Amino acid sequence: MSKSRLTFWGGLAGLLALLALWAFWPRAVPVDLVEVSSGPMDVTISDEGEARVRDLFVVSAPAGGQLSRIDMKAGDCVRAGSTVIATIYPVAAPTIDARSAAQLRAAAASARSAVTAAEADLRRWRADQKRAEDDFNRTRTLAETGTASQQALERAETEYRTLSAATQQARAALDLARHEVHRAEAALMPAGASAGGDGLPVVAPITGVVLRIIRDSEGPVSVGTPLIELGDPDDIEIMVDLLSEDAVSVAPGDVVRIRGWGGGTLSGTVRLIEPYAFTKISALGIEEQRVNVLIDMDGSGRRLGHGFRVRTDIVVWSAPDIVRVPMTALFKSGADWSVYRVQRGRARLTKVHVEHMNGHAAEIVSGLAQGDLVIEHPSRNIADGVRVKRRSLRSGNVIEEPDSGGNSGADVPDDITSCEGSGRGMAERTGKETASNGQAATTD
Repeated sequence: MSKSRLTFWGGLAGLLALLALWAFWPRAVPVDLVEVSSGPMDVTISDEGEARVRDLFVVSAPAGGQLSRIDMKAGDCVRAGSTVIATIYPVAAPTIDARSAAQLRAAAASARSAVTAAEADLRRWRADQKRAEDDFNRTRTLAETGTASQQALERAETEYRTLSAATQQARAALDLARHEVHRAEAALMPAGASAGGDGLPVVAPITGVVLRIIRDSEGPVSVGTPLIELGDPDDIEIMVDLLSEDAVSVAPGDVVRIRGWGGGTLSGTVRLIEPYAFTKISALGIEEQRVNVLIDMDGSGRRLGHGFRVRTDIVVWSAPDIVRVPMTALFKSGADWSVYRVQRGRARLTKVHVEHMNGHAAEIVSGLAQGDLVIEHPSRNIADGVRVKRRSLRSGNVIEEPDSGGNSGADVPDDITSCEGSGRGMAERTGKETASNGQAATTD
């Protein structure tokens, strides 16, 4: 083979070798980088809660009877001891069936006959009393002249007194018979006829706002029937039921961020962790032990109403300045937390000691320093020593926080009710002017 042909094929083989080396040479993997930063961080327990009036009053019917229609509406103002919610009148006569009506008519006729018999009996006893009285007067006159004996006088007086008592008894029997007639006639009163009498007013026991009308239609009610719910819209608290394993990390006085209600983020403070847990079935059918945590609002809660849904973040730990890294850069390597730190264009597997995590960032105690670059969302192509190149760089000071879940709050009115002068301040002003009205009410 000629020298030129060897040179040609040798050069071609070298070129193919270079192309193969270039094709199979490891290339830098594009990655998203994030800078390790320092700053404030807090750990929160988040769950849905419910706003409610702290003291909810359910006004019930103090007596059974015919309830008048309640003309009040939700949001109306009431004043303790002066606002009449409704009036309860005596109940109307019930409907009488044909057999009962015939029996009652017979009883009424029997009562009238008894009156006739009692009247005749009274007339008889009155006649006997009159005769005995005349005999007694004659015997007394004869006894004064000595014609009649003292024994005859005493016998006439005794007979007169006996017949007088019998006459009084007959008169009482006549009155009794007449009352029996009235009772029998009252039992025959037509169905729906009113029994008469003044109504019993149901007066508001507190100063506040009508939250809900339970029974607004006119009709018969029994004693204790719930009619209306009252409350002070200024005195709002938040109730959230936490898992029992989360509730043990919460303490009274913890700061709470309240969001997801339709406005800006509000603040509150944990007041009470109830000591009694209850079982609740989750949406997946799992039994959970839950504990109610009560939260006081900081400032006015008038923009929230009874039963409004909110989202609460209870701060159980916070620090003003710590080294932190986004959770998107962390992953488990065996039993340890690890990250890929970028050094001289290569990814280096680095174990880190994590102390606190909040779902968005983690506190780094050791393993990283402020300013280090770590890979965010590392893929399967990333391994220790792999060459990488920057696709994007995000500052570590930008840590994702929970969305407020609503508007900024600028367009939300300060007061959801139109009741001027209601609430706690109104109750304090009028509490000294009005006495307790003794109206039946229960507090939830």
